[in-house]
Amino acid sequence: MIQRNILEVYLSVAMENSRSVCLTPLVAFSFLVMSSLLLLPNAAAEPKVLEWSDLVPRETADLRIPYGERVRQDLNSQQIRIPGYIVPVEFDEQYVITRFLIVPYFGACIHEPPPPPNQTIYAEFEKGIQLDSLWSPFWIEGMIMATKVEENMATAYYSLTANKIEPF
Repeated sequence: MIQRNILEVYLSVAMENSRSVCLTPLVAFSFLVMSSLLLLPNAAAEPKVLEWSDLVPRETADLRIPYGERVRQDLNSQQIRIPGYIVPVEFDEQYVITRFLIVPYFGACIHEPPPPPNQTIYAEFEKGIQLDSLWSPFWIEGMIMATKVEENMATAYYSLTANKIEPF
């Protein structure tokens, strides 16, 4: 519908600026394809690659908020890619993990105290992942939100709906 309107506008402008316009079907089709690509949401865009330090705001308006509880609201609903270690929260009988924490270093939440809440991400991966070991880092991609999630092992101030997980 929108592409058709764009084509109609293009044709009317072309008609006003020229006595005769020869618009072949191939040219019209090419114009429609190009205009539709411009109108597509940024779904095919590469996710923003983050480091763990990127999760902490550079500046904060309220200095009374402890450092480990400061979050970046501007990251909400962004597609990101971050490296980290998976700490299982929920898995099935075949040990397929669907809910987990993403932490910046091995052993967090298991052998050591958890990282600060703004350095812990709660994640859900509907497809699930089966891990061979807990000491392997992964790249995790998905949409991030600054939301507080409390689990037995740790509190996370970010949550992520994962859509891709691959070895680091």
